Amino acid sequence: MTRKEYERRENAVRYAFVDKNQDKAFDFILQIMDINANDIVFRFRPPRGYEIDTLKEKKIFLCRPWIYKDTGDCGVIFDMVSLYRYLMLEMKPEKYGKYKGMLNKEMDEVMQQAIKAHPKYKEICDAIRNEALVACISQSYSEYMWKNYAEDSEGICLVYNLRQLLLKKPDKLIIYPVRYVDDRKKCKDIIFNASDYGMGDECYENEHRKYILSCLTKDKIPYSQEAEWRIFKDYDDLTTGEKGKKFDFDVKPIAIIMGKNIDRNPAFKQKVMDYSKDCNVKLLQEGQNSFDANK
Repeated sequence: MTRKEYERRENAVRYAFVDKNQDKAFDFILQIMDINANDIVFRFRPPRGYEIDTLKEKKIFLCRPWIYKDTGDCGVIFDMVSLYRYLMLEMKPEKYGKYKGMLNKEMDEVMQQAIKAHPKYKEICDAIRNEALVACISQSYSEYMWKNYAEDSEGICLVYNLRQLLLKKPDKLIIYPVRYVDDRKKCKDIIFNASDYGMGDECYENEHRKYILSCLTKDKIPYSQEAEWRIFKDYDDLTTGEKGKKFDFDVKPIAIIMGKNIDRNPAFKQKVMDYSKDCNVKLLQEGQNSFDANK
């Protein structure tokens, strides 16, 4: 990914979720699409029959972030010092105000360790992390993607037109590119601090916007090679333990690429072939299509 590509992604996300300027954000999304050959994006899927069932139903499955292998994906980052001092001095001054003179770097470190060790801390982090449901698509077509997201080429790759996705997606779903940064943990605009904490609607909106921004922020190394986009649906109630939910998604893939190892799952392969024939979707093979020339 070139420096300009990083900048376009950064600008699209920043204008949307920091500056709240959707028109400007969309300008940069258009720039990203203009340099993407044929507006093609890919969705690598494992060899599971329900993947084809979902396509037949004209739906898309969005999952909770906790099922991702990367435990930091969509994870929230707290400015502990800012938050605990706000709690003590602003919310409960009558109880903790007398300790104001004791607040120093040493105390800050003690308090941070105590907060992180408390069982409620993990509960809060997990609850915030799973505020949205997410699906991933990519501008990258590579052996890395086949290995990591299609079970070592036993699965499939759905090929979509990005402009179609943006134009035909349901209004309840949003699509944005992921931005890639040198060190996610030091990204100030996704760190939750005392200014995000409060009871009013504006505070809640700011908190949630920062959360979505955190879901669209990943480290350059090793993730920029994925050139990822994300489809979101926020505030959807699920029962405990549910991994995600299906949503209406009447956007048919323009092609399906079968992995080179799909023969390890003959029943799944047959299901893919049947769907391709019944729904008139082009069927291709990994290693024998025009996309492989760019791998």
